[in-house]
Amino acid sequence: MEQPIRDPVPETLVAACAATALTLVYSAPTPGAGSRYVDGRVAHESRVLSVVPFRDALARSGRQGVGETVLEATLSSRSLAGFADPRRTGYLVPLARAALLGKSLGWVLKRLGHDDLAPFARSLEAAGEEGPLAGALRVALGAGKDATLRDAMRFAASRDALAREYARDFEVTRELARPALLTALSRADSVRGALVQTYLEVLSEVPDLDVAGRAGNREAEDISRMACGVLKAGGVHSRRGLEAIANLDGLLRADPRLAPLATEAPVIAAAFLVALEHGPGTLSSRLRPASAYNKGR
Repeated sequence: MEQPIRDPVPETLVAACAATALTLVYSAPTPGAGSRYVDGRVAHESRVLSVVPFRDALARSGRQGVGETVLEATLSSRSLAGFADPRRTGYLVPLARAALLGKSLGWVLKRLGHDDLAPFARSLEAAGEEGPLAGALRVALGAGKDATLRDAMRFAASRDALAREYARDFEVTRELARPALLTALSRADSVRGALVQTYLEVLSEVPDLDVAGRAGNREAEDISRMACGVLKAGGVHSRRGLEAIANLDGLLRADPRLAPLATEAPVIAAAFLVALEHGPGTLSSRLRPASAYNKGR
């Protein structure tokens, strides 16, 4: 058996990091996504209320399976807030479980088993989620006891962002979003700006699979190129960049098919990792009044 790669992290710290990451990213004015400034398909308050039961379920993920934790978080979030997002939950649970057990992320992912399939599938059903991942889980459930949650994720990896992360050891989160967030935090004077900049970095490099599913690969690639143009204009670090962000936001909100919702999740996961590594205060100490960020938008 593999040895722990570090000391286990206390449940209270995992809960605090999850609550910090989710609340801050849900509230950031990321182009095309919901925020406290402009609601998306779900009211901002519902998203924030869902953080509380999700935080509590995540803190227990070291004592139960990944699928079971995702289902618990989904059902309790829907009960309190009328909203749950099992795909975003699915991003954080393996990361939290690894931290709580003092194991590597790879150790956790390799042990995703058949028993994780049914609760994960039930969580998507409870949240009204359909799509490639839900279909892959149904196929795996019908394939016999040798099929695992990791198998289903690999099957859907080319069409679903969460499945891609499970299949590729959270490549986008660890190798793109996390370094981008650390760099942005070193330059931005507020966490809001750093999170938006990170979101743009991810969107510019990785075409959003939700957009590709709704509007096609060409549209998803076009949006990535637009995000790249925003970064070249300065992103959150210049007035011209802020104007470009506002223009991109307006374009994406004009057509619901273009909302790059899959891009938000790796930013949440990256914020969670940074909070785990450096403490939640790394993010919360950078909170600034919104007026300073909105100037010029």
